[in-house]
Amino acid sequence: MNKEIREYDKDVQFEIGQRIQKMRLKNNMKSIELAVELGITKNQMSRIENGRANCTIPQLFIMSQIFDCSSDYLMFGRKDKQENTLSLAQREAILKLLERCI
Repeated sequence: MNKEIREYDKDVQFEIGQRIQKMRLKNNMKSIELAVELGITKNQMSRIENGRANCTIPQLFIMSQIFDCSSDYLMFGRKDKQENTLSLAQREAILKLLERCI
């Protein structure tokens, strides 16, 4: 494996919380509204956003749907739909294959 694996630490926890907060604000949501959707208290929501508490996988799953973003974005900061798009050459090759099937 060539990739360097980053340890999960307080810095990562803080970065995740900041991305959650950014998406909440972008979606004009109050922290209490998101907390209710996640089934947690406003205080726990604040702790997650400030990097003092972890969120669970089910909470990430729900937030990804609420914010219409990928869990990759929330966890790693990767912009969804940018890293997984097809190149022009790939799209043209797929279209040619489809034309042969029709």
